[in-house]
Amino acid sequence: MHALLLSLALGQATPALPPAATPPAEPAPAPATTPAAPPQPAEDGRRLRSIDFARLPDGTFRAALDGQPVAGADFYRAVLRPDLAARAEELRFQRTALFIAAGVAPVAGLGIGWVAGTAHQWPLPPCVGEPPGPVDCRAHDEVDKQNQSAMTTALVAGGVAGVATGVLAWLLGSAIHPLEPTADEAEALVRAYRARTLPAPTPASVPPPGGASLRLEAGPRAARLALRLAF
Repeated sequence: MHALLLSLALGQATPALPPAATPPAEPAPAPATTPAAPPQPAEDGRRLRSIDFARLPDGTFRAALDGQPVAGADFYRAVLRPDLAARAEELRFQRTALFIAAGVAPVAGLGIGWVAGTAHQWPLPPCVGEPPGPVDCRAHDEVDKQNQSAMTTALVAGGVAGVATGVLAWLLGSAIHPLEPTADEAEALVRAYRARTLPAPTPASVPPPGGASLRLEAGPRAARLALRLAF
């Protein structure tokens, strides 16, 4: 009994168990490499086609889309300028319509004159008397003469109006010039087309970020300072 009290007083009790070891921390996962962006498809299939351009000695040019010659509105469509193509087609339509009107106007004028002359015809009165006796046709002949004069006047007026209208339409059509690019303008359009159809550069992969991290862990009975470098 005294021995037990003496051991308690001197602190010779059963020694405490050593602190449990803290399990090592798992390394943090390395950041994933950013995947390269997939190539974007072309907005228009025509952008993948090639255009050949050549200047001619006479100052004009020759253009070909995949080996097929193009000019006028087709050239503008080939270089992806639908606005200029629509304008060229509109001017060509107006010019063609005026030239057709210039050719049709004289004929139409004569037709309108004939209709107007027919509308002013008077009915012919019959001749007075019967053969073998005397026959009086003066009234008949007078009305017939008036009808012929009215028809001639209407045809001349319609023909003159038609010819005048045709000349005016021809002049207006000649004043409309087709929308055709010069050699310098065409070359500039081809350069702009090629600049727009160049493939976009593929973005480079982003390398994983590097650096140092400091982690402080505390256990229930001990403290530990861990320094980990991650690259």
